[in-house]
Amino acid sequence: MFSPRGYFDLIILAIGRVRVHSVYCKQMSTAKTLKVHAIWDDEAHVWVATSDDVPGLATEADDMEALVTKLKSMIPELLDANAIAHEAQVPFEILGQRFAVADPEGV
Repeated sequence: MFSPRGYFDLIILAIGRVRVHSVYCKQMSTAKTLKVHAIWDDEAHVWVATSDDVPGLATEADDMEALVTKLKSMIPELLDANAIAHEAQVPFEILGQRFAVADPEGV
């Protein structure tokens, strides 16, 4: 039986009757690259990462490489915890933001 994207059918047998119920199931497109936003916290000297694509994602790291390492394990764990279907390998992109002032005299 075909269902619209994001739904699957459950067949429930009850007292000799068959009922079909559509239940929402969160799905992630296999081609979708997740967006992670990283902002430099100048006071704490860490990158702080969040994402609208990964519910509950909030982490920090001293440098971008350490952040990538953390995200590689955290993203699949959070997708599983939020019952979001995903492939074994989950592509993600980090969009970094850091404020700085160019001052040739202060170099």
